[in-house]
Amino acid sequence: MRDCSAALWPCAMTGAVSCLTGLEGIGVVIHGASGCYFYPATILRKKIHCTFLVEEDIIFGAGERLRELVGTLGKTHDVVAVVNTCTPAIIGEKIEDMGEGPSVIVIDSPGFLGSYEEGFLAACRELPVGIDPGHPGVLVDGLSPLDPFYAGNCLETLRLLGRGGAMEPVLFSACPYTCLSHLPAPVITTNPDLHAGFGDMQGTLLGIDETVRSLSALEHISDNLSCDQVEREAEASKEEIARVCDKYLQRHDPPTVGIFGGTAYSCFAAALLEETLDASITCVGSRNPAALDPPCVTGATTLDQVREFLDRDRPDLILGSSFEHSLAPGTAFVPFTFPIRGMVRLKARPLVGIQGTLGLIEDVLNALLDR
Repeated sequence: MRDCSAALWPCAMTGAVSCLTGLEGIGVVIHGASGCYFYPATILRKKIHCTFLVEEDIIFGAGERLRELVGTLGKTHDVVAVVNTCTPAIIGEKIEDMGEGPSVIVIDSPGFLGSYEEGFLAACRELPVGIDPGHPGVLVDGLSPLDPFYAGNCLETLRLLGRGGAMEPVLFSACPYTCLSHLPAPVITTNPDLHAGFGDMQGTLLGIDETVRSLSALEHISDNLSCDQVEREAEASKEEIARVCDKYLQRHDPPTVGIFGGTAYSCFAAALLEETLDASITCVGSRNPAALDPPCVTGATTLDQVREFLDRDRPDLILGSSFEHSLAPGTAFVPFTFPIRGMVRLKARPLVGIQGTLGLIEDVLNALLDR
């Protein structure tokens, strides 16, 4: 049997479901078997519905069951989104015609379409998005419920924009479905790998300097935003990072670090640790090779690939998931990407903005000192 090409990372179907479940007022239906349902339902912890296809449905079709479920959800939701899965897509079942009833969006994003990110962006393309040039706010995209930093990134974004003034933020995907028809034109992203392509990009919040630059770009667009407080906080935070990192390096050698996760997050962490701790990055293993850009990044979507990286040059510290932690249980570890198992995580931890950078440095230093 052929090995799964991306065994450690969710498929396109899960990516589409993740995008949709972040929107309030939308009912999400997975048109597939129970396995296609339980995986995203378990990892996203969101209310999802499913047609639960069985062998008989594959032979005779399950259109009537799907229409009945859509009709029921239409009574309590603004719109119903139907996400197609591998089996219905392979047999060519037509699910576009739902007949009369609630508003329905069909997302043709079976798992074989590609990776999680490809499915997320496929869902974005099917949403009825409208840009309102007169909207006084800013669109913040790149937010996904699958991301361990999802809740924290939302809170840090709101905090920073609140410090800057009265520019109304719209968080995608963490907003009401009804907001999509009149989104603001200026856009900043929390994760460039998931930039939906809506509006006019102004920058990213991934990193302290990048955050200041992005908010400064918004300041030139809106009279309601001022970056003075954020700039002062940013400079004070950079000084504090330099102080604690210098203190660590006075007593310890610079660490070697292996980083695993999405390309944008991993490259951000690698650059930050090289700058602040003079770290040697043994590998930057990407879960979404389609987004590969820097030559230093290589794909790490199977256990064999991860094992090869870790065996070749065992680092002092690993940023990654439970998969990496299980392959090197004695190595200092910082939870960095899905999945994170075997530990309780209740606090909303950001990765973006000022608090996100401070939190990552704090976690790294504590993990190294504990080792």
